[in-house]
Amino acid sequence: MKPFSDLFKETYDTQRNKWENSLKHELKLEDIGGKNFKKHLDLGQWPTLSLESLHQQQLSCKSAWKKASQTYINPDFSHLKEFLIDDLQSGVRCFFFHKDFLEQSDWKLIQDILENFADKKDLEVFLLGQKKFKFQTTLNVIDEEQILLARTIHEKGGHNVHELALLTCQLIDSIEKPIKVAGVFLDSHFFKNIAKVRALKLLIQKVMHETGLEKEIKILTLNSYREWTLFERYTNMLRNNVQVAAGYIAGADFIQSSGYQSIFDLETNVQDAFHTDRSNRMARNTGHILSLESMLGIVEDAAYGSFHLENLSHQYAESAWKLMQLLLKMNHAERIQYLEVDLQKIRNERTQRVNFRKDIMAGMNDFPDGKEKLNLTLKEYAPYRVARSFEALRLRVEKLKHFPPVQIFCLGEFAELNNRINFIKNYFELIGLEVLDPLQTHKNPSERVIVLCAKDEHYPELIEKVSAEKAFIKFIAGKVEFSGYEAIFAGQNVYEVLNNLVKQLEDLK
Repeated sequence: MKPFSDLFKETYDTQRNKWENSLKHELKLEDIGGKNFKKHLDLGQWPTLSLESLHQQQLSCKSAWKKASQTYINPDFSHLKEFLIDDLQSGVRCFFFHKDFLEQSDWKLIQDILENFADKKDLEVFLLGQKKFKFQTTLNVIDEEQILLARTIHEKGGHNVHELALLTCQLIDSIEKPIKVAGVFLDSHFFKNIAKVRALKLLIQKVMHETGLEKEIKILTLNSYREWTLFERYTNMLRNNVQVAAGYIAGADFIQSSGYQSIFDLETNVQDAFHTDRSNRMARNTGHILSLESMLGIVEDAAYGSFHLENLSHQYAESAWKLMQLLLKMNHAERIQYLEVDLQKIRNERTQRVNFRKDIMAGMNDFPDGKEKLNLTLKEYAPYRVARSFEALRLRVEKLKHFPPVQIFCLGEFAELNNRINFIKNYFELIGLEVLDPLQTHKNPSERVIVLCAKDEHYPELIEKVSAEKAFIKFIAGKVEFSGYEAIFAGQNVYEVLNNLVKQLEDLK
């Protein structure tokens, strides 16, 4: 077993030679180097992230151990001092603050606490957002204006290629400026996140090669809240884990970790001390566990040699480079305008996939907790988020004066109808309606939603049986058509059906 200190070495010559010889034997190759270059758009040889470039030109992370991070969006400023001190004592060294929620007095408090920290040279402070902010400090503060970041494209729902292409344009435009950090947003797609960061490294290498410059640009990964949710908020911890883990494995230098409550800070005026404290602790522990215990960041390029990730990295890089060549002659506003048609199509496609439940968001368009109530109002919020339409629908239901239950009428063996019963229950609990258990007897309310559940061939008999039952609206489970009943089934536009139902409930006197 090697000494523990060997883990901190940058290269292992003996292991590398042994690995090369093993690879040559396995692939029956005489020369490894010739397999590590790829011709790109007739612009010459473009080094990949594999083997030779790993030791020659790769823009790798500069430290084996990544710093744990913490994100503050709209904190309770009366308790901010104790939060910051607790984070510093717990090992946090990378802080993210949102300028839109900060005043100069708030920043003065933050600055005083961090500047009095004994090892302040180890701290990085990122100020995110579009707000103009003045600061004079001895801390290492990186304002969003100093970061290459395609926020506009991402928040409009753009594809990874759009974001990478715009970042490459920004890099070329600012090649003479002292830009040291480039950032990308990571979502819930683990392997795509890794490939996206690696593609950005490739694009930076390519620009430096074409310009003949040698410039160190570090990689920052930020949380994308595009798939985060208000209902079932704890699932945001899983989304954050995916984003942070992907950043470590891809070799980013700075990795944002956000608490599951962050989306509430951005989109509502809710102040919840319990969830804020718990959210911050989980965000901090995520970085600690993934970096220090799992040691995800210690391998310089963990994706190296994976066909899928290497191939996807190149697809992203090549597509982004091609798009960049079209965008480069435009200014920033023209670039956004040029991409707007594509962005609208992508937003529509993302929304439709969620509405039709082709993409499942647990707690939002399937598997909901029907008893969860938030009783809040959403802010006007520009960035696109896929769950927001379902959330707004459910919040409208919470404000209804009339809250009719859903009653299921069955015909046949319950064991055979179990799947349809669960389908109905999930369907209407998406908007928080109470679904009465068909196995129990209930008083028939004067206002209710009726849903028929049977095998398709038994529906005529069931319809005749319940013909005298009065209801506000009637549904039938399955791909069948009967007058007076609206069919609900897998594969339909769930949002459209529920939205029409909510409109009718809102019209009730």
